[in-house]
Amino acid sequence: MNTDISEIESEIIATPAEEKKPRRKRSVLVFLSFVMALAALAGTAWMWWQDELAQDEAAGKVFTEIARLESADSELAFKLQQMRGEIESLPSNDNSAEIVSLQQRLESGVAEVDRLEQSLSEQLALSRSLQAAAEAMQGRLLAAESALTGMASKELDAGGELDLAEVDYLLRLANERLKLFFDPAAADEVLELADMHLAAMDNPMYLGVRQDIAAARRDLSAVTLPDYFAISNELDTIQESIAGLPFRGENAASAELEQASEQGWWDKVKGVFSNLVTVRRSTDEENERISLEDKDYIRQRLWLQLEIAHLSLMRRDQQAFRNSLARVQKTLSVWFDAGSSSYLSINESLETLKGLEVQVDIPDISPPWATLRLIRAGRVRPPPAAPAEIPAQQAQPDTGSSEDDSPAGEAQG
Repeated sequence: MNTDISEIESEIIATPAEEKKPRRKRSVLVFLSFVMALAALAGTAWMWWQDELAQDEAAGKVFTEIARLESADSELAFKLQQMRGEIESLPSNDNSAEIVSLQQRLESGVAEVDRLEQSLSEQLALSRSLQAAAEAMQGRLLAAESALTGMASKELDAGGELDLAEVDYLLRLANERLKLFFDPAAADEVLELADMHLAAMDNPMYLGVRQDIAAARRDLSAVTLPDYFAISNELDTIQESIAGLPFRGENAASAELEQASEQGWWDKVKGVFSNLVTVRRSTDEENERISLEDKDYIRQRLWLQLEIAHLSLMRRDQQAFRNSLARVQKTLSVWFDAGSSSYLSINESLETLKGLEVQVDIPDISPPWATLRLIRAGRVRPPPAAPAEIPAQQAQPDTGSSEDDSPAGEAQG
């Protein structure tokens, strides 16, 4: 009894300690974010202080230069006024040399005034450039302050970021399953799972992504795939029945043997003596008879043609699939007995396979992923594009169409 009570007390004491672990982790994350915000704020304040010092120093230099120019201008104006007074005080009978010297002094004073005006205009241009640089620096400071404010006001939500990353992975996985493996059912299931994650987040910001997911699932539901496994099994069945296909003339020879076996002993004896010398006209059908080795080659060629149809089915190439089946039918009609039941069954199966559509258009389900990436990057969702017609795929050239299916060509092969 005492051991049970001690175990219960240890569980009760251990439970709050285990519950405090996530709180401690969260407090550590909050403290780190606060320290980073303080460091960014201190850096921005130091930059602003340096810019203010530079701006005050430049403004002080400009004001000093302007004051110096104003003092020089006033001094020059005073000198000009003195010169004018001296000129006015000169008697009318004074020497012309003094007048000439005064005129030279006046011209030198005018040149000095022009030089001072040019220097003043240069100083004004420098002042304007410094003012523009100060305004640009002020704009950069405002941008840094706004970024710092956004960083400080942003809430650290690790769980939400993980959910968004998982939704992003699911949307990429759906595109891969459809484009690489041509599996609309798996792609639809992955899109459904991503939509469930977004619904659990309960954020209206991702409503556009959910709308795109719903549109992509509607497009996937409209895709109708043929039964590729049944088509492949039908081709396998035709390949297995190649060994039992009779060649032309084999049924007539077997009928003669059966008729000879049904005769009596007297007829057999007459047949032996009558066959000592036989005169018979050669027919085209007898000339077309081939050896057992050639028959094996023809059956192998027919099997390989059906194997090409298998590969075309795996590539979802409609034109190559039909061309390969047409070559199989041509080989059958040239070499094998068209009246046999196995020939008729195989030909009927080939006609049915030629009427199937093995190539299906794949819808584009990438808009949900693109919309989510724009939202995570902080940009506005683009407007939906107008539906454009999908250009028809060009048929691939048939490399095997030049095969010689004539009896002479196959006999040589």
